[in-house]
Amino acid sequence: MTYARGVRLDDLQDDFVVRLKHSDAAGVIFFPNAFQVEQEFFERWLESGGMTLRGMLDGTHPPTPVVHCEADFRRPVRVGDRLRVRLAAVGIGRTSYTLAWEMSVDGVPAIEVRVRRAALDRTAGSAVELDRDLRAWLESTQRRTAALS
Repeated sequence: MTYARGVRLDDLQDDFVVRLKHSDAAGVIFFPNAFQVEQEFFERWLESGGMTLRGMLDGTHPPTPVVHCEADFRRPVRVGDRLRVRLAAVGIGRTSYTLAWEMSVDGVPAIEVRVRRAALDRTAGSAVELDRDLRAWLESTQRRTAALS
């Protein structure tokens, strides 16, 4: 599921084809795989902002591990379906942020995913303020989407 490019910056969306490895025995996307899709698009979004997950892992930027995630499944998503994945809204706090993703099939809402990540001081293991570059990218993205309350 690795791509050489980030999400399209003009509308913060792109397509993702559901493969057999993403499904359960009934050929429907297996619920944890919605978060796998979100992670893929999160990393692409980071790259579009000039950052990388590797930079978070190697100390270039403070890591932002997932502290909360939720998904609402509006309709079955099956093997072969082309999901249109769109970053719909951004919530920005002092030490954490939330990205809300909408996934649709043929224009019909299918899955909504929200993931909150918190900036972490890797030595102390406690929350820290968001990195300046990350905050700027979040704010830029929020201006092009919507604000979460």
